[in-house]
Amino acid sequence: MYDWTSLLQYQKTKNDPHLPSLSILEERYEILEKEFQETNFSFFTDELPSLEYWRLWQHFPERFCFLDIETTGISESSVTTVVSLFQNESIRTFERGKDLEFLFDSIAPDDIIVTYNGRRFDIPFLEREFRYRVKNPQLDLMNLLHSIGIKGGLKKSEIQLGLIRPEEIAGMDGREAPLLWYEYQRTNNQDALKKLIAYNKEDTKNLKLVLEKTIGLLTENRLF
Repeated sequence: MYDWTSLLQYQKTKNDPHLPSLSILEERYEILEKEFQETNFSFFTDELPSLEYWRLWQHFPERFCFLDIETTGISESSVTTVVSLFQNESIRTFERGKDLEFLFDSIAPDDIIVTYNGRRFDIPFLEREFRYRVKNPQLDLMNLLHSIGIKGGLKKSEIQLGLIRPEEIAGMDGREAPLLWYEYQRTNNQDALKKLIAYNKEDTKNLKLVLEKTIGLLTENRLF
């Protein structure tokens, strides 16, 4: 991707109406360069619209926290069963009845939480159950994918992006997740729990791959 100097030079010659004017760019240059050198991550999440957070991935990948949850359903009485976080090439899974209550202790308050449809489902669901207000900046990959014409849910989006899941969980979808949890609760079936956790982890890790693939599509035919 191009740097700030390239953007200034581009606007000097092209005066692209879709980009900020040269005078605004020159006025902001010193401020932005200072904040970048000081790695003031919050400054940039405050400045950028959430749909543009992907631009921070190149320089601050360790500040992106990928999150996915499994639940017993979507009703008011439904609860969270397992949640995985994938950040800085490390994944951690939290399980109901074990350590789920420590979930938000593992997320820095200014890290970007990356989800698929999380703004409408995952985050509100967790906020209701934990009685906790999530104030982190959020990047919802569903909205980002929709902006480039890819729709149909996470699994179909992965297929369109050329991603292939491991064979043992390739056929699973969200409808099977509550059944696996109920089987584990009813009979202490550890295999059911392991399969549920493996499915949740795969969903979470794939969010990173989806982001990278989407960034590739967003940048291949544009300068900035």
